[in-house]
Amino acid sequence: MVNLIRLLLVFFSAVVIIVADSVLKKISINQTIINVLKDPWMTMVYILYVIQIYLASYIFILKGELAIYTNLFIVFYGIFGIIVGVLYFKESITTIQTIGICFGLCGTILMNL
Repeated sequence: MVNLIRLLLVFFSAVVIIVADSVLKKISINQTIINVLKDPWMTMVYILYVIQIYLASYIFILKGELAIYTNLFIVFYGIFGIIVGVLYFKESITTIQTIGICFGLCGTILMNL
């Protein structure tokens, strides 16, 4: 049960941070750094980063191992980052990039075995 909770926390942590990064990217397009820092959406970005830090700390309190947390976070973050980039920012992925993504995911899975 504790492992499932940790897995869900890592999953949620990756979702929170990719949402924060996506909002940050969206508000920073065609703006100066001063305007970005003054944007009201930055408050949400700060809150999401604090939530992610809290989640990571909570995982370690539950005796989560750093290597497992880091590997799972990278996998979830990478997957969500690609999905958000393609669906929300209309980015495209080439065949070589797709192969690289598959190799990266396979490598992470092999490291966790």
